[in-house]
Amino acid sequence: MPPFKETETTHTPDSERVRRAMAAGVIVGTWSWDVARDRLHIDESLAHALGLDPALARGPVSLDHVVGAIHPDDQAGLEAAIAAAIRRGGRYVHQYRARGADGAYRWLEAIGRVELDPDGRAVAFPGVLIDIGERRRLEAERDQAQTLLRSFVEAMPGVVYAKDRQGRLLIGNRGTTELIGRPPEAYVGRTDAELLADPAQAAAVMAADARVMASGQAEQLEEEVSFPDGRRATWLSTKAPLRDADGTVVGLVGTSLDITERKAAEQRQRETEERYRLVAHATNDAIWDWRMADGHVIWNEALTTLFGHARAETSAQWWLEHIHPDDRARIDADIHAVIDGTGSTWTGEYRFRRADGSYAAVLDRGTVLRDDAGAPLRMIGAMFDLTERKQAEAALAEREERLRLATDAGDMGFWDVDLVNDLLVWPPRTKAMFGISAHVPVSMRDFYEGLHPEDRERTSAAFDAAIDPGRRALYDVEYRTVGKEDGVVRWVAAKGRGLFEGDACVRVVGVVIDVTARKCAEAQLQELNERLEHRVAEEVAGRLQVEEALRQSQKMEAVGQLTGGIAHDFNNMLAAVIGPLDLLAARMGDDDPRARRYVDLAIDGARRAALLTQRLLAFSRQQPLQPVALDANRLVAGMSDLLVHSLGSSVRLETVLGAGLWWTHADANQLENVILNLVVNARDAMPDGGRLTVETANCHLDHRYAAEQVGVPEGQYVMIAVTDTGTGMPPEVIAKAFDPFFTTKQVGRGTGLGLSQVYGFVKQSAGHVKIYSELGQGTTVKVYLPRLLRHSPAQSAGEATGTASPLPLGDSGEVVLVVDDEPAVREFSVHALTELGYRVLEAEGADAALRLLEAHAEITLLFTDVVMPGLNGRQLADRARERRPDLKVLFTTGYTRNAVVHNGVLDPGVHLVGKPFTVEELAQRVRAVLDEAAPAR
Repeated sequence: MPPFKETETTHTPDSERVRRAMAAGVIVGTWSWDVARDRLHIDESLAHALGLDPALARGPVSLDHVVGAIHPDDQAGLEAAIAAAIRRGGRYVHQYRARGADGAYRWLEAIGRVELDPDGRAVAFPGVLIDIGERRRLEAERDQAQTLLRSFVEAMPGVVYAKDRQGRLLIGNRGTTELIGRPPEAYVGRTDAELLADPAQAAAVMAADARVMASGQAEQLEEEVSFPDGRRATWLSTKAPLRDADGTVVGLVGTSLDITERKAAEQRQRETEERYRLVAHATNDAIWDWRMADGHVIWNEALTTLFGHARAETSAQWWLEHIHPDDRARIDADIHAVIDGTGSTWTGEYRFRRADGSYAAVLDRGTVLRDDAGAPLRMIGAMFDLTERKQAEAALAEREERLRLATDAGDMGFWDVDLVNDLLVWPPRTKAMFGISAHVPVSMRDFYEGLHPEDRERTSAAFDAAIDPGRRALYDVEYRTVGKEDGVVRWVAAKGRGLFEGDACVRVVGVVIDVTARKCAEAQLQELNERLEHRVAEEVAGRLQVEEALRQSQKMEAVGQLTGGIAHDFNNMLAAVIGPLDLLAARMGDDDPRARRYVDLAIDGARRAALLTQRLLAFSRQQPLQPVALDANRLVAGMSDLLVHSLGSSVRLETVLGAGLWWTHADANQLENVILNLVVNARDAMPDGGRLTVETANCHLDHRYAAEQVGVPEGQYVMIAVTDTGTGMPPEVIAKAFDPFFTTKQVGRGTGLGLSQVYGFVKQSAGHVKIYSELGQGTTVKVYLPRLLRHSPAQSAGEATGTASPLPLGDSGEVVLVVDDEPAVREFSVHALTELGYRVLEAEGADAALRLLEAHAEITLLFTDVVMPGLNGRQLADRARERRPDLKVLFTTGYTRNAVVHNGVLDPGVHLVGKPFTVEELAQRVRAVLDEAAPAR
């Protein structure tokens, strides 16, 4: 048969498949063997695969030549396979190793077909050669994995198996075979219902298998199983779904371990623990069980009932740490001497700390349990609370000590009257109380004769009541004695009780104490009480005065909170009035005088309303102060012209400035307002004229004055007093003078906020204000401001004021971001800043502002309200400066109790313009902030 060749015009289906296979690298060569003429042709690919000269493909080659390229171990098999194929004809397949052109052997598979003629003789034998090296490697790995899996499954303890979705066993190990009692070929492919003799057991197993396969989740459960020989066991089974390559559950795999012995051991352990628990309950001792391996200690409930520790388990170290420090080292050494030695019992007494911190005296006993080698395993013991016994012993010792002291002390003694034998037993101390020497014998006659005549009858009656069988009274009496030898009168207290035999008193035993000193002390105490009652009355009156002052302070604080809130709302509303009016006035000019007059009237009214809110804030101590080191003398002197102008011609002004006046720390502008308010009030109190004095002085408020004035610390103060010769005020008016809106003036003549503003400023400045007044004699209001101990010229209030300057303007290169949740205020601020020449962006809240800051790096100034929902203005500024450290910030608010003012004073470096503000105020503050030099870093 001619060798396989392709023409350019014809392709048989077989030749096409061969060509494609060779192109894909599956076939590495082809051959065609004309058996009848014994002409074998190979292509170049086959020659290359066998490591032969490619030139052999141009002509017939001998079969021996080809066989010679085969691995020597495979040549005999190849020849036998070829001979067999030629004899029988048909399909031929054989595998062998051949050396390639690189000299290395690789596995090849020859596939061909032997064609026979009608007489059964081979005439043609074409075929292909395939490289099966990779397939052989995979098959080897598969065989190795299967062998390993079979070995692993067989080596697994217990039962290991796999089942399909119908519950049929796919594989099982030796444990499975023992459980079922049949060889694998008898149970593979069958279900538990077909294999297990117990139907209930089979149903339970299959139900659990179905549940695991349905849920797709692994489970661990205990199963009761029966062996073929009748044994029953408990198996701990772990079952998991068996999945294919796509993750679909196609069956179940499981393992089971026989835990019958473990269950039995657990039951025995529970029974032992229950017996131990019953024993521990049956005693009041704290039973403990100490495991030496890890120091773990188990306690019974007595640890809680006796010592208060709500614990059932501790460490040995915990027990040791609860032993009194003075006992700890001794107990630690004693118990370890037993444990580390060969002993078995230990006993010790020590103090054990209870849960409340007190210590209990305990007796502790323990027994060491050792293994066969003598090593300690556990120690079990009981702790007995000795506290009550120790307390009883201590009480007995204390009584004995007291008894001894009673006999030894000079002012106490025993007495014993033997009524049967008419004997009196007195120790020396008792004799001394009756003025009798220690060696002198005594009798009942000495007792009666030694009583003070005024106390004899009463004392004798008490003794008779004690020996009377019908009354058997306690002999308890105090009386005076007159010394038999020294004549000294002493007070004694005697107590005793009769001892009866039947209806007869045979003895009376008791003690006697010298109480002379006590009686003297009682007399002195009575005298002291009489003096104390008078002092108490004075203290109560003072306390009532202080309580009244405290109630007044609390009332002022509450009203301050209310007025501060009102002022806040007013400022927000006025900010939307004054600003737009200011802009309107600027736009109108003087073209319409009447309209301009109307606008001026509205601006004037709004500004007076703003002044009213400023006074409300001053009273409520919520105005932002800018305190500086201040010379009050210079400030008062500088106000002289203003005060004279405010008083008019009927009132004469005098100023008395104290020499060497201390400096104080206050807001100069606000202090001027305070003095002006006081002066105006004083003027109104002198309708017919009079004299007004403004005085300054240094003063010291001592602890007595500070104690009488609630909230006023003692110390050094600068005092500014305003005194008038007017009508004066009654006490009930003085009590309300600082209340907001309280006024004695006619309707329309005052707001009642002048003194309220004074009160708020002084309290906000850590000072004190006091009114002294008498009807018809005039009034003095004294303002006390704390002394400033240290100051520098830079802290002092400036004296020079700048001249009026034109409205400062900006330029379009300076960008201002306006943030305010009040739409009207925000709109005014935007228009005003635009009119002033700035480029303006606006935001209604912190979130929008942060986004604009990210988008516009050219923003120069953040102008933000302080009180806003969500992030407030201070928080917004802090976050903005995290991203833009050079960003300048100007705050505005109508209420200062917030994040930029603390204790009434602006935080350092904070710029603030209060609401409401005019265009001029806004222009000046914005310009000042923008022109401020950046701080050095």
